[in-house]
Amino acid sequence: MTVPPTMFFHDLGPQAQMMSKNCSDERVAMILQYVALGSMILMTGLAASQVLKEAFGSDRDPGRGRSR
Repeated sequence: MTVPPTMFFHDLGPQAQMMSKNCSDERVAMILQYVALGSMILMTGLAASQVLKEAFGSDRDPGRGRSR
């Protein structure tokens, strides 16, 4: 049984940009540019979420809900 390759999400944006520059089909190049832009926006959001969680996170156990 073969194992599928593991790709890191933070590498997707730069790889898609590089592929779009080397692509001869204009439609595929545009789709790759959108993939690059979307992945960069998503990574920025994830990084901002992590920073906010560390800055304003509570000391409570994250696995527990509200107690009544």
